[in-house]
Amino acid sequence: MNHSATKRPGPTRSALILLAHGSRHNHVTHALRDITDAVAREPRIAGRFGVHMAFLDHAEPDLVQVSTRLAERGYDRAVVVPLLFTDAFHSRVDVPAQVKEAQDASGLTMSIARGLGTGGDLAAVLEQRFSRLVPEESNSGSERNADSGASAVFGGQSKRASESALASVVTPTPVIRVLYSVGSSDPAANDAVSRLAASIGATSVAATGEHPKGVAAIDHIVSHHGGTNHGESEQGKLATLPTATQLGASSVDPLVVVQPLFVAPGKLWAMATKELAHRQGKSQSLETQPLHQRLSFRRGDAAKTRSHSSSPSDAPGVRFRCGSPLGVDLVPMIADRACSV
Repeated sequence: MNHSATKRPGPTRSALILLAHGSRHNHVTHALRDITDAVAREPRIAGRFGVHMAFLDHAEPDLVQVSTRLAERGYDRAVVVPLLFTDAFHSRVDVPAQVKEAQDASGLTMSIARGLGTGGDLAAVLEQRFSRLVPEESNSGSERNADSGASAVFGGQSKRASESALASVVTPTPVIRVLYSVGSSDPAANDAVSRLAASIGATSVAATGEHPKGVAAIDHIVSHHGGTNHGESEQGKLATLPTATQLGASSVDPLVVVQPLFVAPGKLWAMATKELAHRQGKSQSLETQPLHQRLSFRRGDAAKTRSHSSSPSDAPGVRFRCGSPLGVDLVPMIADRACSV
């Protein structure tokens, strides 16, 4: 039914609809409500738009349901911000089709803002996420200890003592950054995610698509790591100093930092984290496992450490640290998209 004839004259009322992909995951609706509430409080949005959420698939309300309710409440116009990262099938086909259907059903004037994309603003959000996930000893401890180690080397100590000091305090923890996305059947969309990952020193892994994929693809990256440090800027500052390997010391186990390119919780990310956590049954018992080898998760805004080790069979010393969906960190980007229409 078209509701345009029922509208009353008066000031134009505008709505902002956050259009998410949707998931059958238990927490997706709650997470989207948190994002919607945060967007509504954003200074550029508050007082200008009524903010609502809708889903493309797998969850309700859908766009037709939301737009019809808005028309009944006296809204005249709606801006739709697709919470999608790439310009794949959903963005090119599903979103325009559903917006047209919703506009025909409700009588609202509806505009489509650009999606989240894979540009510099998203790269900045991801850089902050990766930086928070790397423990302080990997971020700054190596550089701080390198200064004291270098002083010992060049301060007249014996060669053996100098080498021992460097081997124990200078060697930085290799950090492998992994950006974990859903994946797409569109090669251009996957390439865009790969470029985004590369821009912040990460490697892109997709949960779907060709093999290797998902956690198996992370194993592949780790097995071909070869001591390369991904995304750890301090490594370059230590290039002039002998490495632990050069000194005959054992190499440092890498830390694999996995950040999902998800707006909200989804089954694919839940499966990945479950698979990583399941590996603890294939390695050390919890009683003998060092604390620093336990798998750390982020739930919402709070970091929690769970008693799981996560070690691929071909790289028993690898450690994992997993991030959470981007959630409310995307709020400034969503406001930018809404205000640009």
